[in-house]
Amino acid sequence: MLNILLSTYNGERYLSEQLDSILAQTYTEWRLYIRDDGSKDGTLCIARDYAKKDHRIVLMEDCDNLGACRSFERLLQVCGDADYFAFADQDDVWNPNKIEICMSAMRKAEQIHPNRPIVVHTDLKVVNEKLQEIAPSFWKYSNIRPDIVDENPRYLAIGNSVTGCAMLFNHAARIASLPFPTTVYMHDAWIALVTASHGGKVIPLSIMPIAYRQHCNNVLGAVRYTLFHKKWKQRKDDARRCYSMAHPLVYANKVQFLFWKIIYFIHRQF
Repeated sequence: MLNILLSTYNGERYLSEQLDSILAQTYTEWRLYIRDDGSKDGTLCIARDYAKKDHRIVLMEDCDNLGACRSFERLLQVCGDADYFAFADQDDVWNPNKIEICMSAMRKAEQIHPNRPIVVHTDLKVVNEKLQEIAPSFWKYSNIRPDIVDENPRYLAIGNSVTGCAMLFNHAARIASLPFPTTVYMHDAWIALVTASHGGKVIPLSIMPIAYRQHCNNVLGAVRYTLFHKKWKQRKDDARRCYSMAHPLVYANKVQFLFWKIIYFIHRQF
């Protein structure tokens, strides 16, 4: 069984499209758990209506405002009765075969690497509010390099390649990642990092089964990569968050972090 975990917050504008795309999946052995993070609009009403239509959809109504990362952690803690887990964002649209493709890759990986934490993740198609294409590949658009990053904790801690809504992971990865430490800034980055650090596998699939919608309220979105797309202060803040999350799991000190950050930067360019 697969548990799909969806955290919502003021998502009434796009939520129905996402839920419809989940209901249309060719893989049907799933349950969808929705946790609302304190919405002030009609999000809860929409979620309740869908929960009434399909018994596989369960709405959690604790409604504490935790923020995206901690809201997904709460879902992962409470809804742990499954072999596999996937995160969903409220504003994306999934292709009908999204889960089927990821589950197939997961089961092949588990045959080769039994009893190990495994994360499977895909590329995404970047679209605007009306689902019109901005870029066919999120990885290329943002210069994300799973080919050099995945399975290397030193790189994952600096330049996470795994997007939450594009990942599927097994129960062993769930166990390894909980509870999140206070230094975690995003759920996807932490689970990928812990999986790789615990001898697991982080497996990229170069397909785009998700329309990754960009709008003014994205928590984190797609940014076109250039050498100067971030200001110096933002780079410092990003580095501080990455180091805090990875220390002492990956890096014993800041000198190690800085060394591998330079190596990663060089590899990323070439």
